[in-house]
Amino acid sequence: MSRLIIYGIIIMILLMQVLITPRISRHLFLSFSFDTELAEPGEKIICNCRLNNFWFLPVVYMRLYEFMPEGAVVSGRKDNKQSHRIFLLPYSSYDHKIIFTLPKRGVYRNGKYYMETGDFWGFKSNILSDIIKANLVAMPRRCEDEFVINALGGYIGDISVRRFIMEDPVLTMGYLDYTGREPMKKISWKHSAKVGKLMVKNSDYTVDATAAIVLNMERGSVKEKEKSLEIVRTICEQLEAEHIPYQFISNGDIGSLKEGYGKIHFERLMTKMGKSVLCSYFSFDKLIEKCIREQKKNCSYFVVSAPLRDQDRETLTRLQRFSEYEICVLEAEVNKDVAC
Repeated sequence: MSRLIIYGIIIMILLMQVLITPRISRHLFLSFSFDTELAEPGEKIICNCRLNNFWFLPVVYMRLYEFMPEGAVVSGRKDNKQSHRIFLLPYSSYDHKIIFTLPKRGVYRNGKYYMETGDFWGFKSNILSDIIKANLVAMPRRCEDEFVINALGGYIGDISVRRFIMEDPVLTMGYLDYTGREPMKKISWKHSAKVGKLMVKNSDYTVDATAAIVLNMERGSVKEKEKSLEIVRTICEQLEAEHIPYQFISNGDIGSLKEGYGKIHFERLMTKMGKSVLCSYFSFDKLIEKCIREQKKNCSYFVVSAPLRDQDRETLTRLQRFSEYEICVLEAEVNKDVAC
């Protein structure tokens, strides 16, 4: 009699497992969130994952396979996959993190997961799969070419000097005591007479020095265009450090960006460059004509391109005639020992 009872219990458990297994996944909820959408190539990104069991029964067996966006590399592995074996109590959750990197510039969209649930003995299993929604962008790398860095340092230094010695004719923020180091033209004789000592104007000089980054995508190899993007990023970072507003103009799929500076402005441009497929829409001649039409007072030009041809240099002379300052031309050469 006791044996019959034991056999009956086993049969009931088996039947329950057969009936329950297909229904387990209906009561599970898996969510993902990423700590950033824009990253450096090689920068660690964290994906926070949570698996909730909203059922009154435990999940006795589960195997979870998670695939980050194609091309990503999970930390400690050579591919984009991570797996877990999980036992989950009723009304409980399982939290974990996936740390991965994006190895090169580009867009990384949507991963995928597979969730396998089964019974105690492995007689029956059920597999559920779905996408992991993601839209991650890796921006261009920083340029490490010493020639480019040195050229930029000197040119941007000249912009900073110019905006210091040129008084803003529009915006005066207040007055400061004369220390002897300020240029004579900044002394406010009217205000000095009023207070009885020499005073100088405190101008918001950031409004009278601007820059335009001009990117030519008409020609060049993939490596030269990639290096061009790296040069643009380096220019942006140095201008940001000096609080110099800049606009971006290109003849490629990156488009253009109005003048500005700051974290949002910088990240917007880095995102556009990260998504670029390096195609061009119109010629270098038309790009220069666009710059001439949209030129602004006290604007310094940075022209970034694959190595220029003689006819391209002739085109640049037109822009130089309309520019108040010398143009900084940076060519993305890759057939050198030093590469970005």
